[in-house]
Amino acid sequence: MAGFTLGEVIHVLEGGWGVYVRQFDALSPEEQATFLQKQGFETFHDLLAHIVGWWEEGLWVLTGILDDPGFTWEARDVDAFNQELVEKYRSWSDEDLLLHYENVREAMLDLVSELSDDALTNEDIHDWLYADVIEHLEDHRIA
Repeated sequence: MAGFTLGEVIHVLEGGWGVYVRQFDALSPEEQATFLQKQGFETFHDLLAHIVGWWEEGLWVLTGILDDPGFTWEARDVDAFNQELVEKYRSWSDEDLLLHYENVREAMLDLVSELSDDALTNEDIHDWLYADVIEHLEDHRIA
């Protein structure tokens, strides 16, 4: 796993995830369908549910670590958790999910902005930010 700075995490949250929905909306219907098929999601709503759900998990874990050095969590079965997230948000309107996406993204930005530079020396914080923000965008990159 490569090194990175908190500034880079902020940049990805603002410049990558911040324009993600607009990037998807700019695709033609055919390009959207192809992208979603490659991503393994039936709808963009399902993909956003997956993204926002992992951010929520990341916020919970990061806050737990920051509040309690002895904080522990159990690793999740990724496929099962992804399915739970799709189901959790299935009844939400697209508008509500998009608003929630932005709210959770802003919460992650706020958290990262408040971290000191030495926070990344904590392996758990480093790994969660890398996986949840940087690597996750690479996994779901539109353009």
